[in-house]
Amino acid sequence: MARRFALSGRTILLTGGSSGVGAALAERLLALDCKVEVWSRRPPERIHPSLIHKPVDLADMSALDGALDGLLARHPDLSVVINNAGISERGDLARSDPATLDARAEAQIAVNLRAPIRICQRLFAPLGRLDSAMIVNNTSGLAVAPTVPHPVYCATKAGLRSFTQSMRYQAEKAGGRLAITEILLPVVETPMTASVPRGRMPVDKAADRIIRGLARAEAEIWVGQTALLRRLVGLSPALARQLLKVATG
Repeated sequence: MARRFALSGRTILLTGGSSGVGAALAERLLALDCKVEVWSRRPPERIHPSLIHKPVDLADMSALDGALDGLLARHPDLSVVINNAGISERGDLARSDPATLDARAEAQIAVNLRAPIRICQRLFAPLGRLDSAMIVNNTSGLAVAPTVPHPVYCATKAGLRSFTQSMRYQAEKAGGRLAITEILLPVVETPMTASVPRGRMPVDKAADRIIRGLARAEAEIWVGQTALLRRLVGLSPALARQLLKVATG
């Protein structure tokens, strides 16, 4: 049985909280009397006295380091980090201009992989010294079985999943007080998935499932249809990959 993790009253860093799943999570955390600092290029639409927005371009490593340098001074009681931000670009390797593909790939690698790794590496030790803390990385069901049109996005999420698993092993070796959680999302109704014609999970349902998973300190929060994907992978990884290939090809 998973242990419980009290979310109420926490000070939380949340990346990508201006819209979509991040904004829905911020709303629920604020309702739990949390103080939430959001890092995103655009400010959140909702104004709340316990919500702080810091304009950070996660693709800019110098800007990210600058934000990290003052984070613990601003919030010495920080105990939860949620790496939620992500961007996705299509990548047709046969038809797209190589320079365009390179630019899109660099942006996705920076935001989806390099930034959360940098944040984790900077905050792992200080959070690990607390009696109760959590680092959360938002990957995707596509970290397990990739789609046809988004090769770099899928690769960054698979890389973040692997990093998260290794980080969990290190947290366990260090005593286990720092919980490491991975969120595996399906296609959710967000601005990033607006072009997907059907089958998107309502963002509120996804956020509610994530909050329940965080409160239970689940190591892996499989949201919506990713729970079915988990079972398929358990039965046959090759079948799961083939189904995603056919569905998105």
